[in-house]
Amino acid sequence: MNVSEAILKEADILLKAFATGVILIFVYDLLRIIRRLIPHGTVWIAVEDFLFWAGSALTIFAMLYRENDGYLRGFSIGGVALGMLLYSLLLSRFVVKGSVFILEKVLYVLLRPLIRLGRLFFRPVRACGKQSRKAGRFLKKRLKKFWKTVKIGLCKQ
Repeated sequence: MNVSEAILKEADILLKAFATGVILIFVYDLLRIIRRLIPHGTVWIAVEDFLFWAGSALTIFAMLYRENDGYLRGFSIGGVALGMLLYSLLLSRFVVKGSVFILEKVLYVLLRPLIRLGRLFFRPVRACGKQSRKAGRFLKKRLKKFWKTVKIGLCKQ
């Protein structure tokens, strides 16, 4: 029993579309990992999502153009969606949680000496800051008293 060459080509396109979907959602997981490690505001999340989906659209278009001469076929879009869905359901949760856990531990070990060094450096700076705040409050009170006497002196004349 022979399988036609056209069906083999379509199966190849389906597999490539499936792989494209898996890669796209994996890249989005990388974005999610970065967001968990470095908190983002709503605006930055929106910008990142827009750039991701614009890049995804270009990636899917390039895949369709290269593999299927630009023809939009239902099975190729279905392959991308199926790849994204299966990866999201089966692996995404573990990839994000595991990566965040490992990266937090690695960053903690790497940054702990820098944090300690920073504390040693900023202790004298903080002490000077307290003294300068006290001096600033004292000067502010003195200037208020001086300004009141100037106003009273100007009003008497």
